[in-house]
Amino acid sequence: MSYLGSKAASGVYQRIIAEMPPHDTYIETHLGGGTVMLRKPPARHNWGIDIDPETVEAFNQDNPDFLDSLADNLFIDVGDAVGFLEHFDFSSAGRVLIYADPPYLHETRSSRARYRHEYSVGDHKRLLMCLRSLPCTASVILSGYPSDLYDHQLVGWRSKEFQAMTRGGARTEKIWMNYPEGHAYPPHICR
Repeated sequence: MSYLGSKAASGVYQRIIAEMPPHDTYIETHLGGGTVMLRKPPARHNWGIDIDPETVEAFNQDNPDFLDSLADNLFIDVGDAVGFLEHFDFSSAGRVLIYADPPYLHETRSSRARYRHEYSVGDHKRLLMCLRSLPCTASVILSGYPSDLYDHQLVGWRSKEFQAMTRGGARTEKIWMNYPEGHAYPPHICR
């Protein structure tokens, strides 16, 4: 199944995975087709969350071998990203990496295509506030198109831009990370 915002385009998931720090627990909060989760080396514990029950069902049906290979260490759930993160027990999860790939901000899109479960500007702000308030044992990678809202809300986070092929042609993708290059966890937060 093809997903709007999929990271399956050539070079996209590779660039995201190349930025991942070492981690014991991996959480993908907007699973979609799970391109990144399916291609990265598995962590000790792996969580895939998506608000759309049909998306979760499709992921489960399309990836039986992956599910079987990580049977005791993989949890795929229907749920809201922020709600999941607010209730997750970070204290016993070791080093956590969260990859968040929410629906693109409307103002950054060149296409009229829509997600089944859209995000309002308020939803984006709620997600950003949640990601900024996570414990220092959590590293975050956030995907999107270049955005003033994200840049303003994520001051102090590093970012990288790269070109990706979309249904509408080449676009600049951006990832924001809350840890310095070469470090797993932000030293200025974990003092």
